[in-house]
Amino acid sequence: METITGHTSKAIQEETLLIRRILDGQTELYRQLAGRYAGQVLRMVARLIPSPEEAEEATQDTLLEAFRSLARFDARLASFQTWLMRIAYHTALKHYRQHHRHVALVEVEQDWLANIPDEEADDLLDDTSADRVALMERAIDTLKPADQMLLNLYYFDDRPIREIACIMEHEESYLRSRLQWIRKRLAITIKTLESNEEQ
Repeated sequence: METITGHTSKAIQEETLLIRRILDGQTELYRQLAGRYAGQVLRMVARLIPSPEEAEEATQDTLLEAFRSLARFDARLASFQTWLMRIAYHTALKHYRQHHRHVALVEVEQDWLANIPDEEADDLLDDTSADRVALMERAIDTLKPADQMLLNLYYFDDRPIREIACIMEHEESYLRSRLQWIRKRLAITIKTLESNEEQ
């Protein structure tokens, strides 16, 4: 069974017992269980939903859906935390699509994308100057929502690929390949934005 970062096996056992009690009819205990992860859920959905009100709504939707689906939770497949983050991921995408957020896409040369060396992409992305960071934020905004979430889960939340694969319901090999593609896409987008500003 997957372990939760920072949790002991005793804490996991206590959580499993708490879930069993909730399923046995002590539904008032769900507030205690949900309270442990509400902040994490909010931080996750807020990555795609910048409006505080909408992010809070998506968080409540996630916690409600988890309560309704609790009987389907299987601790042999994932921790409760990971299972809840999967629900949060899908809820965030649903809210994002419902509100029709359209970000102006930056057209990039496909030849560039295919041929940019990893080292060049890394150099572009490792530059932390104020101008480059601003361009990076703009470049991230042009990514598809699922790619933005993958980037956030891996680089900003420092979650292992195995856990992200469970949350996003993709193979680990696909996610590793996608991360490499995203890094190149961001590097090319930054170069394109810089070129556009110089014209």
